[in-house]
Amino acid sequence: MNLYDNTSLASRLPTEILCHIFTYSLPQIGYLSPKSQASPLLLTRICRRWRDISVNMPSLWCRLSIVVDQENLQQWSFCYDSWLKRTRGHPLSLEIPCFVNDSTFLQPLLRPYIHQVSSLNVTFCNAVAPEKLLDDLPALQVLRIDTTMDSPISQEYYTLQSILPPISRLSSLHTLECEGIFCFTFDLLPKLNPALSRLSNLAIYQCERRVVLRVLQLAPNLSSLKICGVFDNGHHLEPLTHTSIQSLSITPRHPRRSGSRMRTLYPRDLITPILNALTLPNLRVLNVGARSWTGEELKAVGSCTVGLAIGL
Repeated sequence: MNLYDNTSLASRLPTEILCHIFTYSLPQIGYLSPKSQASPLLLTRICRRWRDISVNMPSLWCRLSIVVDQENLQQWSFCYDSWLKRTRGHPLSLEIPCFVNDSTFLQPLLRPYIHQVSSLNVTFCNAVAPEKLLDDLPALQVLRIDTTMDSPISQEYYTLQSILPPISRLSSLHTLECEGIFCFTFDLLPKLNPALSRLSNLAIYQCERRVVLRVLQLAPNLSSLKICGVFDNGHHLEPLTHTSIQSLSITPRHPRRSGSRMRTLYPRDLITPILNALTLPNLRVLNVGARSWTGEELKAVGSCTVGLAIGL
């Protein structure tokens, strides 16, 4: 079948059927990029009718990976702005790698669409002024933050210090995942408020044991908490009850990084004190290292003081 032939069967299909076909032509997961060889841009090149239909389907354009091209900024800006205009006010899900001074160019591009951005996946790499990218996103509900593996600890700490204030002001945020930030300390956590107090889902990585309990103190509405990478600084853990947590996952070490800063302990020594300090009456799912409990199995372990019966 020649797709460029307007007399073909495909060109004569009802608009409703074509809309379904166009939707299924997109990848089910991940983000889209403005490449003419792939949907949805490819759909605009088949024929005039397909172009008219596709550019008037905002749902085709709402997932986007934005990569700054500083060598061709004018063309880059026009390309992405044209794409974003086709979303016509619908919620946006964006993926953005932010290198060095990329935020300087990303901020003006995204400014007309800040009320649409509902999900943001950003990777910082030696970013200058990373806070610009997170400032004033009133509709943002899901935020995932990562850093590149080769980022020095000092750069990660600078990034974290810079982005905490704008994150704390994200009034619609309910899910925060900090996958590559390895500097969460006991003293920095309060700077996430008031956003932290409203979160339902939180994932943080490479933190000391007492940070786990501090998170639960400051986030009474959390229903899901994931901690990947726990080390010990020898602090005593006071008992804590949290009535909202339904899913808890704790892994002793982050798979991407280990370091001399961590005191060498067996997983049982790292995690059991945390679990023994917690009373979680509404816990439904518990993952500890490679082990997990749900439903009746979890009741058998003991959903109130979950750490007592765990042998790692």
